[in-house]
Amino acid sequence: MTPQTVLLALLVFALVATRPFEERRWRDGRISDRTSALLVVGRLPVLALGFALISARDPLTALAMLLIALLLAALLYPLVVGRLRRVAGGG
Repeated sequence: MTPQTVLLALLVFALVATRPFEERRWRDGRISDRTSALLVVGRLPVLALGFALISARDPLTALAMLLIALLLAALLYPLVVGRLRRVAGGG
């Protein structure tokens, strides 16, 4: 197992392991639907940039990966906010 594999596994683990804490705070009303949605979709750019840096991609490729992930996050944000509001509303 290479050091890059270990770092990627740790990054994915950190992104997954923090979600239950965020969800608990959202359900308790400590963070809003919008903030929770940002935390959910924000994982995409973090993962893309982390992967690019850990796997030693060239800067242009890393930037392209980040921009694509940011675009996807922006497209998914309204859907996630809507889903969270439906779940919070019980519908």
